[in-house]
Amino acid sequence: MIFDIVNSDPGFASSNTLENIPGAGTYSFMPGSYDTKEDFLNSLAEKPQDWYYRHNPVEYTINSHKFRTKEFKDIDWKNSIVLLGCSHTFGIGVTDEHTIAANLEKITGKTVVNLGQPGFSNGLISYNSHYLKENYPTPLGVVNIWTNMVRWFEITSEQRRLETKVYCDIEKTNANTINTIVTNNIMYMKMSNALWKDHPNHIQLCVSDYRRDLKTRLLSITQKVFPEVIRLKKGWEQDMSARDNAHWGRETTEKIAKLIASNLKL
Repeated sequence: MIFDIVNSDPGFASSNTLENIPGAGTYSFMPGSYDTKEDFLNSLAEKPQDWYYRHNPVEYTINSHKFRTKEFKDIDWKNSIVLLGCSHTFGIGVTDEHTIAANLEKITGKTVVNLGQPGFSNGLISYNSHYLKENYPTPLGVVNIWTNMVRWFEITSEQRRLETKVYCDIEKTNANTINTIVTNNIMYMKMSNALWKDHPNHIQLCVSDYRRDLKTRLLSITQKVFPEVIRLKKGWEQDMSARDNAHWGRETTEKIAKLIASNLKL
C-alpha cells in the first residue's frame, strides 16, 4: 500500500503481501504467501490420502481494505473485540470459519474484528493499534498478538510504498542492526500498551518470539519485557498444520481463541 503518512491519512496499514488481491471478495488462495495454488498442488503430491485439505477447501473473505473481516463501515466497533497481529492472526492456511477471530466470535457471541496482516512487524501492529484508538469507538476488547522481534518495515523513497520485512538473517546481519530492530519493536509495543493501559480487556499474546541463549534455553524477549503477556503452550507455538504447512492449523486456532476468551471480562 501507499503509506504516505506525512501528506495523507493512509488508514489502517495493510501488507504488501496482499497487493495482488484485486479487491473485496472470497479467494481460494493467497498470492505472496505460502498458500498459493502452486504450493497446494505440491502438497497434494506429497501429503497422504487422508490429508484434511485434500478434500476441504480454504476460503479467504477479504474486505475492500484488504482485511479478513467485515467492511469497516458495517462494524459496531464499541461492541466488538478487535484482534491485531500478523499472518497467524490473519489466518494464512485456514478457511474463514477456522481463524482465531471466527472461533472467538463463536465462543463469546460478540463480533470479532480481524486486523491481522501477513508479514506484519510489531511496529505495524502497534500503528494499527494507534489508528484504532484514534479513529474508532473503543472496542469491548483489544487483543495484541505480537510477532517475533526481528521483523521490520521500510517505506520506499519515491512512491512511499510500505514493504514488510519478515526476517533478518541473524547470522549475517550486523549486531547493531539487530539490536536496533529489536529495540524499535519494543518501543512501538510500549507505546501501544500505553494507549490501552486502562482498558479492562486489553490482552497480549506473542508468536514466534523464542531465541536460544548460550545455554540453549528458549527465551522470549516479549515476555521478558512484558511479563503480562500470555504464554502459548509449546505445542501450539510449533504447530504448522494449516494448509500452507507454515501456520497454525484449525485445532490450534480454536485453542488460542478459547485461551483469549478465558482472559476476557465481558
